[in-house]
Amino acid sequence: MSKKITFTKIRRRNQFITFLVFFVLVIILFVSMLVNPWYKIPVNWYFIPVLGLVGSILIPRYMGRHYCGQYCPSGFISDSMNHKNRAGKIIKSGIFKPIFFALFIALFVVAFLPWDMGLPVSMTETYWDGVINKLWILWVICPFIIALPLIVIFGLTKGGRTWCNYMCPWATIGVALGKQQLEVNDNCNDCGSCLKVCSQPEVIEPVLGTGGKIGANCLICLKCVDACPNNAIQYIEKK
Repeated sequence: MSKKITFTKIRRRNQFITFLVFFVLVIILFVSMLVNPWYKIPVNWYFIPVLGLVGSILIPRYMGRHYCGQYCPSGFISDSMNHKNRAGKIIKSGIFKPIFFALFIALFVVAFLPWDMGLPVSMTETYWDGVINKLWILWVICPFIIALPLIVIFGLTKGGRTWCNYMCPWATIGVALGKQQLEVNDNCNDCGSCLKVCSQPEVIEPVLGTGGKIGANCLICLKCVDACPNNAIQYIEKK
């Protein structure tokens, strides 16, 4: 008898594929940076961050935070940790989101000044000067270089999805542009099965037992859908 295919299995598969793609990209960029540090990465490489920037706006517009819950490569790491939410009031207050969002914008602006794109660097530079001058690459791989330490530290101490729920700049965009996607229907008897697996229970608690739309900050990881014994959580029907 075949095992039931759950949203959790699908999510983990998707996360692993995107994680693998990003990991390979990181290796290629670093090798390029170290092998030939005196020249900037060719202009055609810039489609990667530009595509990421455009995608960070368009994807939330049409998918909400579905990308965060199902495809984000950092989610592959986060979901491998204890999901239980132990974030305190300060983290839950949302104070970190605007800070990291501002950092995200600043990195993009500083690293991608038009007059600096793809131009050769003087051969009089030392090897490590050339390497340091390529630190704009950090923007491309920031999920691994900038965010990864925070993902791991907060994941181990406050719960696996703490970065995703309360700090990630892409989450800020997703919540601002996205729409509520899940709702609790009349089948809910407030048994609490969903809360046991949810990494951010405050977004679903208000509608348990009464029904209604789950908050827009929901990751759409769909763990709650798998856990609910009454099929009480479903996608909002588009009209």
